[in-house]
Order: sequence, then structure tokens, then C-alpha cells
Amino acid sequence: MNVGAALLVATALLASGAAGTSTTALRPSAWWLGGLPDGVEKRRFILDCTGCHQFNETRVFAGDSLRSRARWEQDVARMLRYAGADSRFPVIAAGRDSVATAAWLTTHLPRAALAAAESFMSDGPPPPGAAPPAADVREYDLPVASDLPHDVAVDARGRVLITGMFSHVVMDLDPATGKVEQVSIPVANANPRAIELDRDGNWWVLLGRPMQVARYEPAQSRWKTWDIGLYPHSVAVSADGRSVWFNGHFTRDPELIGRLDVETGRVDSFPVPKHPELAAAGGPVPYEQRLAPDGTVWMSELQGNRIVRLDPKTRRVRTYTLPVPWSGPRRFDVDGEGTLWIPAYANNQLVRFDPRREKFTAHDLPVGDALPYIARVDPRDGRIWIGTAAADHVFRFDPKSARFESFALPTRGATVRHLTVDPKSGDVWLAYGASPALHPARVARLRVARSSRG
Repeated sequence: MNVGAALLVATALLASGAAGTSTTALRPSAWWLGGLPDGVEKRRFILDCTGCHQFNETRVFAGDSLRSRARWEQDVARMLRYAGADSRFPVIAAGRDSVATAAWLTTHLPRAALAAAESFMSDGPPPPGAAPPAADVREYDLPVASDLPHDVAVDARGRVLITGMFSHVVMDLDPATGKVEQVSIPVANANPRAIELDRDGNWWVLLGRPMQVARYEPAQSRWKTWDIGLYPHSVAVSADGRSVWFNGHFTRDPELIGRLDVETGRVDSFPVPKHPELAAAGGPVPYEQRLAPDGTVWMSELQGNRIVRLDPKTRRVRTYTLPVPWSGPRRFDVDGEGTLWIPAYANNQLVRFDPRREKFTAHDLPVGDALPYIARVDPRDGRIWIGTAAADHVFRFDPKSARFESFALPTRGATVRHLTVDPKSGDVWLAYGASPALHPARVARLRVARSSRG
């Protein structure tokens, strides 16, 4: 089949609107990304251009035809104004050029369209990974359809807390009834991002644009905020509840890790060693932050390709560079033994980092170009859950057997920005956080059959 015929097939099959705004696109983003040539350029493109939204028919097509080079130039230039290295939200690396990007895409996307159109006419690929265990996925629409559910947490009642980044509230979901209570934040344009609970059940929420850390005490329905002087990304609460850690999402020279002393209100900053290449422009883009069982603070750099280690007692900071350039270490987790499990977003791997041996070990995901966004350790059995941004699948990895299991999601275009595991029930809660999204704002509960829980 030539490209022209492939486009005719794709257009006919997408006639329901998948090439425009419909949620019934026939293939996930991973299929389209799979048609682009592997290598550094592709990894950089994935980091720059797929972190917020899908890269499927809604991007590849303009109407019933592939986007032209001129249209790509316009679209990439628009994104650079919004999120380029010199913008207010600099998540795209310096050096991204609209003309060169348009030329690269128009060279290679016809091949991707051909592959996708041919796949539409086949029976499809074999199921990814091991045969999936029986699982039930229930999705819950949120009150504001245009919202961006950024992070999720589960409290002691089994209620699910969701930060509404665009609605400026925290949502309290009752899984049994589906009822959602919206908890207002007494800060204008609060822009809530990360959320974590302390040992007493209080909510710790990062407020992006206001540059604040906020605490909500549910028993008293009371908020308190602290100014921190930077736009934060991730939050982590110490085991004793006395320290709250955060990081500066767009800090670069120096990158900053911050600590709030809950008792005194004092805010301290810990500078990270200067990135050898990205400190002057664009930036390493500080990302996830997690605490190890021994109190060590860990952080990832999305563009900088490093993992950062901070010893709070000595204030010593060390960095470790991932073996593959532009891997895109994203939202990682730390297990009970202090081992890091890192989703290498642009390199499509789950990477294990052993701090004792200072050694990286990589495991390829069972679906190509799935774009692993977040990893979380199941506290009950040590298996790793991985949410993806392009495969409409969630994976579970068993460190003992080094095998993956795959779980399909009902929604097409389900960018899993965040997930958490309920330590009591084992239910996995997922936040679909694409922006713009192909569907109304929603979260999902994935429940594995009891016989398959290990």
C-alpha cells in the first residue's frame, strides 16, 4: 500500500472524527510515535512535544490530510511561545526550532501514516507483555470537564483526593457512590499540583502560580499556607511529619530543593550542582521528588537526564547521569530498600537505580513508545506500577521475575500523569492528565482480581 492509499484508508476509518476532536481515535499515540526513527532526535522530540498532550490523529492530521510543513512550523512556533525555553512555562529545551522540527516530521510521518493505516486493516498486534490478569477498571468523570486532574492520593477512609489544577480546588471522591466534594482553597488562582498526606492525615498541597505550600486539616476544615518563592513541582513529607520537601520546577542556576520546617515555618534552600550543559538556557527542568526510608531526598531532572541525591544531615548533594542521553527520567519512586524505580519517558524503559552500587539497570517496556510517565511501588508486595502517556495501558512489573503485566484502559488518549496505590485495598488510582485532553476530566480505579494479586 502506498502513502496515498494509506491516507485514504486512514481518512475513511477516522471519518467519525478521530482526526479532529473525537475520543474514538483508532490507535494510541504509541502507534504514531513508532513510525518515527529511533535515536536522539526522537527522544528529544518526545521530551519537548509530547509531555502535556497526546501525539495521535489529533496532531498528525489537519482535517483529512497529514499536516503540511507550513502548518507544523506554525504549530511548533506557537508551542514555543507558550512553553519554550524563554517562556513563563519553560518545559521545552533550548534549541528546539520550528523549521527543523517541521522538516523532520514531514519527512517521517508519511511512513508512520502508512504503518498505522496498514495496522487498521490487520487484526492488530498481539497483547503486550504477559497475559493480563483479570482486572476491573472503573472511570469517574469529575465535576469540571475542562479540569486537569494532576495528582491523586488515598486517605485513611479510602477516599480519593485529586488536585484540580485548572479548577483550583482539591476534589474528595467517594469511590462507592462516585460523589465528588470540591474543597475550596482560600488562595486566588490556587493552581494546585502535587498532594501528599502526612501521618496525621493532613493534606500537603503545592500551589503552583501562588508559589506556596499549603496544609489542609480535614478535622478542622482549616487551611494554612507558606510562601516559598518559587514555582514548585513535587512534594514529599518526612516520616515524622516535621519536614515538607519541594523543588523549584524551573530553577536552573542553581536548581533548588526546598524544605519547610513545619514547627517553625522556616524555609531552607539546597542548591543542586550546576548542570554542565543546560544551566545557561532552557534548563534541566527539576521534576519528581521522593524520600527514601533513610530520609535521603531524591529528585529527577526531566531534560537534564540526571538523578539528584541530597543528604539532609550533611547538606551534601550528588548527581547521577542516566546512561542513555535524553532518557527523560520522570516521576520515579523509591522502594523499601532505598532502590529507585525510574520511568525513562523518552527511552521507553523502567530503570532501576541501586544507590549502594550506584548502578543503573534498564528494562524495556512491552509496548514500543508507550512513554512511561510515572512509577509507584506497591507497598504490599514491592511490584512496580507504571502509568503511560501514549499506550492507553498501565503496566505492572515484578522485580523478582523481571516480567511485565499489561492492563488496558477504556479511554483512548489516557495520559496517566499520576497514580497511587491504596495500601489497604491494593486498588490503583490513576489521574488522566492530558492538556488539552481528548475526553472530559476523569480519574480511574484499577482493581486486580484477588487471585491475581500475588
